[in-house]
Amino acid sequence: MKPFLAVIVLFTLLATYAQTTPGGDLMDTQIRRRLAARPDPNLLTLSQEKPNEVRRHGVSYSGILVELAKTDKPLELINPAAPPEYGSSNDNVVRDPQSGREGLKLFSIRF
Repeated sequence: MKPFLAVIVLFTLLATYAQTTPGGDLMDTQIRRRLAARPDPNLLTLSQEKPNEVRRHGVSYSGILVELAKTDKPLELINPAAPPEYGSSNDNVVRDPQSGREGLKLFSIRF
């Protein structure tokens, strides 16, 4: 029984090793090299707006109340099976670095 188990483990390891190919992320490596050589300003400045954030004239407003005002279906904000476009629950959580306590961000203004 032990030799049979050892042979199964050996074949499993060989099959796993055979499936991983070095340099499999060749395209990712090429993209990184091209961006390092000549960065595209459009790619570096483009940022997606979060569901709980509004930007106006260099000021960013965020929080639960902003997300509630932006959404068409407010009940989806408390639905645990909501689609990803409604954002993550961690987007509106604030952590105190000293005490480690957590709280909810109702409304925030960032300059």
